[in-house]
Amino acid sequence: MDYKLLSENEIENFLENFNKKLQNAKNALEKLKNAENLSYKDFIRPFSDIVQDLHKQFTKLSHLNLVSNTPKTQEAYKKTLPMVTEFFTDISLDENIYNIYKKINSENNLSKVQKVVIEKGIRDFKLAGVHLPEKEKERVRQINLRLSELGNSFFQNILDDTDKFSMEVEESVLSEMPESEKQAAKKGDKYIFTLQMPSFIAFMTYCSDRKLREKMYRAFMTRAPQNEEIIEKILSLRYELSQILGFNNYAELSIYDKAAGSAEEVIEFQEDLAAKCRQKAENDFTELQSFAQNYNIKNLQSYDLMYFSEKLKKEKLNFSEEELRPYFEKDAVIDGLFTFLHKLFNIEFKAVNAELWHEKARCYKLYIDDVEQGTLFMDLEARKGKKDGAWMNDWITKYITSSNDIILPKAFVVANFPPSSENNPSLLRHRDVETLFHETGHALHHLLSNVKEFFVSGVNGIEWDLVEFPSQLLENFAFEPGILKMFARHYKTGEVIPDELIDKIVKNKNFHSGMGFVRQLEFGLFDMYIHMRKMSAEDVEKTLDEVRDRVAVIKPPEYTKFQNQFAHIFAGGYAAGYYSYKWAERLSANAFYDFLDNNIFNNGFAKRFLEEVLSLGGSANFEDVYEKFSGKKVDNASLLKLHGII
Repeated sequence: MDYKLLSENEIENFLENFNKKLQNAKNALEKLKNAENLSYKDFIRPFSDIVQDLHKQFTKLSHLNLVSNTPKTQEAYKKTLPMVTEFFTDISLDENIYNIYKKINSENNLSKVQKVVIEKGIRDFKLAGVHLPEKEKERVRQINLRLSELGNSFFQNILDDTDKFSMEVEESVLSEMPESEKQAAKKGDKYIFTLQMPSFIAFMTYCSDRKLREKMYRAFMTRAPQNEEIIEKILSLRYELSQILGFNNYAELSIYDKAAGSAEEVIEFQEDLAAKCRQKAENDFTELQSFAQNYNIKNLQSYDLMYFSEKLKKEKLNFSEEELRPYFEKDAVIDGLFTFLHKLFNIEFKAVNAELWHEKARCYKLYIDDVEQGTLFMDLEARKGKKDGAWMNDWITKYITSSNDIILPKAFVVANFPPSSENNPSLLRHRDVETLFHETGHALHHLLSNVKEFFVSGVNGIEWDLVEFPSQLLENFAFEPGILKMFARHYKTGEVIPDELIDKIVKNKNFHSGMGFVRQLEFGLFDMYIHMRKMSAEDVEKTLDEVRDRVAVIKPPEYTKFQNQFAHIFAGGYAAGYYSYKWAERLSANAFYDFLDNNIFNNGFAKRFLEEVLSLGGSANFEDVYEKFSGKKVDNASLLKLHGII
């Protein structure tokens, strides 16, 4: 089975081949929309085929550009992205298609899900500006095209600067570093560290030389200075777009199709949480600051936090990530995760021999009662040319085609865990295990969809501030003792992780959680405020400082430019939407405690959850559905309890 996606030759010729496919799609759509007496089945199903086919082809390139970034993928992606943006913008502004949706909406024989498809479609057409005069439509096209180009440049600038930097250090400053981390950094007789996340975290956590820690931190936090100008352009264009579409600002535009009611409600939600967490965060920081004074650090800085936090955890909790890593060998963790999911939802993942884009990537088929449901790809180890962080990306969506065939879904889970070598396996930190559970939760949302209408199947059509619900729910199970014992075994001896280490994991979960909580709120509030009005780069910096004055308990050095690397909101889907993490986590916390109350593996409860909540994809509002499922209103108390705030 070949899932290499694109060969070198196909990458070189991608633009030409994709252009042909795009032209075929345009011709097919033109013919389709000019047909007479179009019904849901006659129009929406073939329309879905056109969209899915283009998405499938373009995702081959966009995925490779994220995980195997080369000058060739960059060039192909940069040239193809405007074509894709233009095509979908033209669709969103097409009055003929909009009128077809309105006509179909008057049909009496639509199913409940089909009605949702049409109603969400009509909303999205209005939101895109289908009602505008042609002159303003043309400006919307120009803005969307330019925003896609700027977002790609923003991402590429970060990746380029990440790959450029490396720092050679003497072994003497690594005396506190675990041997496995040192070996990962050893190149011949030298120790070289980079801004790739596993390397950066290891260095900032264990390097005893404060000046070197600051040098590494400065390099990380000053990446992509050219993004400052891009931010100003992006914000200006977003503000202009919101004005054209009849909104006061981009925050209002962003919130319009989300679960939250208004930008003001979102700000109030985050400010309220910040007030409740502030004391815990201040107590956390005071404790860390006092501890650092034992090492003659009078003024604790951002580049000290990981180092002294690790030392304090060792002293206070006798906790060390390195002590845990032998129990979390990557492949064993994957197998254990699948075992847990089988017990929870009666689903089964089976490994498949396949040619993939990288030798470290893996392919799995998903089954329920021996019936294939979809395909999951995992690419989990860090390497050069791979975007930082972790994510799930949908490739193919489950739906019924115009030929009445059922297409099975496919999804990618990508991470940047410590790389394996010929002599050493990939040994994960527990936070890596948590990340794997999280991203797999996203994949389950997409793969286990029981909806057969493309536009609301899987992650399609989901309110963006609820999209994190399945992933955040699943990550909480990575701290449950019984679940950890399913897969946490010493990679050399096979010993099951002892209870005392599990106890440390559980206690460490909310170690200084107040600081982590307010940091997320800092990001979310900053994101909302900079989208409330038109802003210059200077305004952006000032807004970030103001939010930090109210929310943060430590301010980074003045040279840091966090905003220049905030790809979530400038090169991702979270513009005026970063609050979504906490908004959805409120729901996932409520659901998690309900699972605990039902003993986790109560198959009746889990089965009902899968059938009545998770499998609905984007066809229903998760918050409304879950409240109906659980019989109670969602509250903030469970979220604060989950983080040890109350």
